[in-house]
Amino acid sequence: MSWEQVALEPAREPTGLGAQLEALFADQRARWPALRAGEAALAGLRTRVLHEEGTWVVAQANPGRRASTQARVEPQAIAARPCFLCPENLPPEERGLPFGELVLLPNPFPVLPRHCTVPARVHAPQRLAGRLECMLALARALGPELTVFYNGPRCGASAPDHAHFQVVAARAVPLFEQLPLQGLADERRAWESFGRRMLLAVHRDPRAARAYLEAALLALARLQPGEDEPMLNLFLLARGGRLWSVVFPRRAHRPACFSAEGAARLSVSPAALEMAGVLVVPEPEQLDRLDAAAARAIYAEVCLEAGPFARLAEELA
Repeated sequence: MSWEQVALEPAREPTGLGAQLEALFADQRARWPALRAGEAALAGLRTRVLHEEGTWVVAQANPGRRASTQARVEPQAIAARPCFLCPENLPPEERGLPFGELVLLPNPFPVLPRHCTVPARVHAPQRLAGRLECMLALARALGPELTVFYNGPRCGASAPDHAHFQVVAARAVPLFEQLPLQGLADERRAWESFGRRMLLAVHRDPRAARAYLEAALLALARLQPGEDEPMLNLFLLARGGRLWSVVFPRRAHRPACFSAEGAARLSVSPAALEMAGVLVVPEPEQLDRLDAAAARAIYAEVCLEAGPFARLAEELA
């Protein structure tokens, strides 16, 4: 298939992108058994809520995410497989919604409701540089009910060879229930929760949001010289006439428990949704071993250390 065959033109009625996406999901449920099965499985997943000092994260036993969580991302492994985000390798039933250079595709192995993968039409490496304006535009077009996020090529992207974003229902992201989303206008602050360190910013002007994120990328690059892109995950949410951004600076791709053996193994590979409070465990028998202390240890191991984070936050304040 080609992108012209995959990307359906939306209805002529002047509905917003969120409504068009709802229509796409309805059409795909009717035509694509894999999506129906994935959404049904999501509704029946076993979860645990882990609490710490007034905050919480959700551990989710989701065997449908094995391929993504355990994906090999070494260059030789990527070179040996076809790109599963190029149109010729998509399932024949899959259709998407065009948005400029992007196509929104319902994900048949969802972590949260309305989970979409949003690849670029051009096969190019996963990089945020040069695509930040497109991500900001997508967040604004999606509106307050949906959030768009980005996994860096060494921070959870299972397809680091093909540029893409992802989208989920904002109400299902635990972090958004805990951040101070009410009453803020233009503000930048550092935020720590459950062993995670993040940069929270609110902007009324999209140009200011872009300038801030570009500055964050440059500052992170100075902390990690010699890399193609600094390690990070990023969420964007347009709500109440403001753009919210949450940046998770990272220092590691996976925690030590990912490759441990026996009872010490927890196959958690933190990407953006994990950082935002949905810890996916693709091996259901491991769920009961993932308690609050283990979750905090995983976050602390992959997040930027306290000293560099404090300097980064001060530079961007």
